[in-house]
Amino acid sequence: MKAAGSYAMAMVLLAVAGNVRADLRSDYYQRAATRDRDAFQALDINHDGVVERPEIVGDNDFGPRFRDMDRNGDGVVTRDELALYIRDHYGIDEPGAAQASMTTAHVDQPAPSPPRSQQASAK
Repeated sequence: MKAAGSYAMAMVLLAVAGNVRADLRSDYYQRAATRDRDAFQALDINHDGVVERPEIVGDNDFGPRFRDMDRNGDGVVTRDELALYIRDHYGIDEPGAAQASMTTAHVDQPAPSPPRSQQASAK
């Protein structure tokens, strides 16, 4: 009987410890997501809603992860790309994360022209 009671107590303690660990991880991810959002706001010097490479010069936190955040490789991180990064790395859904895609186009940049080989074959 004592063994069964000890076993039950051990199981309860393990369950509680697992929940505490999950809560600590969740808290950490929330803080990390908040830190990334705050860094985005601070680094967006010209307040155009995107962070460009020149804006991250000297930043040792956001800067090294810039390529991971820049989903479409265009050299800028948009709010939607940041939301996708936060969802993928921290499991936190941000507003806009579901709408972002790899084909994000920026209004102030012209659409890329097709390679010359495709232009020649189209004629």
